[in-house]
Amino acid sequence: MTLIRSFFFCLCLAAGAALAQDEAQLRPDLERAYARWRSAVLAKDARAWAAAITMHRQIITRNLVISQGVPFPKAVFETMLSPADVTGLRLLEVQAVGDTAHLLYFGQVDLGDAPDVIPENLLLLKFFREKAGSWKFDSSKFIQLSTQPERRAKLLAGEAPDFLDLPEFTPPGTPPATPPLCAVPDHITGCTLQTIGYETTLLVNGQEHYAADTVARLFLTGGLKNGTNTLQLRAKKLDLPKDAKDAERVLEIDFFTKPTQPGARPQRVFHYEYKGRGTPKEGQWTLDMPLSQELIILQE
Repeated sequence: MTLIRSFFFCLCLAAGAALAQDEAQLRPDLERAYARWRSAVLAKDARAWAAAITMHRQIITRNLVISQGVPFPKAVFETMLSPADVTGLRLLEVQAVGDTAHLLYFGQVDLGDAPDVIPENLLLLKFFREKAGSWKFDSSKFIQLSTQPERRAKLLAGEAPDFLDLPEFTPPGTPPATPPLCAVPDHITGCTLQTIGYETTLLVNGQEHYAADTVARLFLTGGLKNGTNTLQLRAKKLDLPKDAKDAERVLEIDFFTKPTQPGARPQRVFHYEYKGRGTPKEGQWTLDMPLSQELIILQE
């Protein structure tokens, strides 16, 4: 019995040592990947930026930029906040799950638009391992702690974080699918998506737009094209607070095309409104451009 216990104890020690070694190697790998991306942004070097960021994020960024009618990749460097320098921040966690990983920092995160006194907050850097086997930076998430003073105070006191097992602080394991490239839009199109009490997925010419329990204002990926545009809508009810009434649910969608003439107003070309109280039926429609008549869908 003593030999068996000793055997399992040695296995646990070996596994712990391997894990520590993996984490010791993971941190510099991820920090180098972030440093390459940050240097490319600061230098406004489009080639280096494309080489340092995941293909997933590169295509999302490209699609977003051209859907607004601005030049790519030039606009990437004109609209981006200054990438944070992490060398002075406290590392709370380095973790990899499958082909996804992250670095979580705490400290005075300077994004270039901060006040003179920068408060302490969280910065989550996300990475994916691509086909070549190397880690690439994908995106960052800045997490304000102004509404969580107790958590900030504990971290300032040097206490270990007690929230690392939460889903939002755990790499998902599998990178999301890379979206398709969108075409340069014939009609730059803004969308107002009011989805209060609903989770809504809207597909326009195969490009997905998602929002849940919010009012989202966005550009349609790829805009609208001349000819026939396909629209698909899926929505489901979300639980409301117990003291809320069902009448407070709202599901409305509007498309507005950007005018081509100076001084002209945007033109609404599509309106959808769900007027029922249950779960909206899935909808599929076509919208022909240039517009001959506004498409209005009122669903009971």
